[in-house]
Amino acid sequence: MQSSTKTTTGVSAGKAAPGTVHTRYLVPLSFILLLALVIRLLAAFFSKGFAFSDDHFDVITIAQGWLDGLPLWLNEPMPPRHSMLYVLAHYVILYILEALGVYSPEVKMTVVRVLHGLYSLLVVYFGYKITERLAGTQQARLVGLMLALVWFMPFMSVRNLVEMVCIPPYLAAFYLMVKQDQAARKRVMPYFWAGALFAIAFTIRYHTVLFGAGAGLVLLYRSQWREAGAMLVGFAVAAFLVQGVIDLIFFDYPFHSIVAYFLYNTENAENFSTGPVYRFALTILGFLVPPVSVFLVLGYARTARLAPKLFWGGLLFFVAHSLFPNKQERFILPLLPLIMILGVIGWQQFVKTSAFWHRRRRLLAWSWGFFWALNILATVGMAFTYTKKSRVAPLVYLSEKPDLDGVVLEFGNHSVKKPPLFYLGHMSAEYDKYILDEDMVWEEYLQGRKQLPADFVMAYTLNEDKTPQELQQEITASAYKPDYVVVVGTDDLEERMARLHSLFPNLKMEHTITPSLYDQLLHLLNPRVHKDEHVQIYRVLP
Repeated sequence: MQSSTKTTTGVSAGKAAPGTVHTRYLVPLSFILLLALVIRLLAAFFSKGFAFSDDHFDVITIAQGWLDGLPLWLNEPMPPRHSMLYVLAHYVILYILEALGVYSPEVKMTVVRVLHGLYSLLVVYFGYKITERLAGTQQARLVGLMLALVWFMPFMSVRNLVEMVCIPPYLAAFYLMVKQDQAARKRVMPYFWAGALFAIAFTIRYHTVLFGAGAGLVLLYRSQWREAGAMLVGFAVAAFLVQGVIDLIFFDYPFHSIVAYFLYNTENAENFSTGPVYRFALTILGFLVPPVSVFLVLGYARTARLAPKLFWGGLLFFVAHSLFPNKQERFILPLLPLIMILGVIGWQQFVKTSAFWHRRRRLLAWSWGFFWALNILATVGMAFTYTKKSRVAPLVYLSEKPDLDGVVLEFGNHSVKKPPLFYLGHMSAEYDKYILDEDMVWEEYLQGRKQLPADFVMAYTLNEDKTPQELQQEITASAYKPDYVVVVGTDDLEERMARLHSLFPNLKMEHTITPSLYDQLLHLLNPRVHKDEHVQIYRVLP
């Protein structure tokens, strides 16, 4: 292990590079972890809602559906394109909570966010330890602070995002390899366990196999056959015990999910958010806040010899994602901690030998000062951000209503947004999907149980694609009559209310929900995409 007072360049760690934060005595690892914990707990308790569709509808909805007895995913001819392991973990969490008598959707999600926040501390820990091994304590503390406080880390860490959850195991794998590379006694077993950890990351987010592949290619290039073989065996064993066994139990053959995922994405590569080959490069530069983001990318480029396994693993991940047409910003999240680690190391080494930056200490100090000021403000702000409030809060409000049978979600002249019915706290369904039941979910459920639970709730939708007469026909044909109407947005409100009154003559205003500050900011910046979604909740009177 490197001395805690020396960096790999031989410069005393007590002499901070110009413009960097001097962290030698002020922030030990324990303090950094405590800081990371505090901001993540704030986000867990106050940053409600969900960030993207996948982190709710492909995790929480599925896990709760299993708990309710719905054969979601399990009744389809092809395996899902998402991590069964991760959803199974949530099934266990929700099962334990309900066994303890916890049924409130808000309490359930708070517990889930807290657990994710605690788990994410491993990112800070392993990022710190890897940097300490490669470059000394001073730079490790800077990396630790970045992983703890960079604006998106706490917020994203408490979300149900596989792109964040896959990070700790792959960082732990790299840590084992770096540690073994520096050990006096060379052993093979650490590479076996590194391969197993890469496999765990892979079963959560398939794309992380590229990190392991990059590291494996370095081992092969160096003719480290035993180490490469051990890593491959560790990966294969762990991947089979997790993904292989899950697919064997629920689907047709081991790794059926991987085959289905590959085929689906090959056929639908152009059907999602696409962009130019440089989109992820711009995402990295934006997420890590310029000009420091530029420093980090330049620093990363200088670490190919210092940390070849990490460098080539990260580069392979970046290139593959840049070349593939589907480019959603969250896909690149697993790479960002690696850029922080290697970026700090490479950049700090460069600054120590750069006459240009030695003459411009104030500019460098200003750059880092801007970075920290903006990140800390954004981190605290995001920790109190209620995302998708207009979709979540109305259902949370209705979940507390006794004898709730049905609800109408009215969207005016806008498209219907998929409602997160989990937050109703009862088994529920959208009427259109329940009746059509293209996936045979409800038919299979009723075949096994004969009837729906007494507290079942039906959700109806109304927008420009459905006439009031069509909605009335749905309500007449159903045993679950609406008790409440949720009006989303304020556009053309007079016309919309007239349409609703033709269906429900006696509507009583009961509650109003205003968008979160975050949602209001998005509306201000881009009103065409992010609508003003004030929500009004009306009770249907006899």
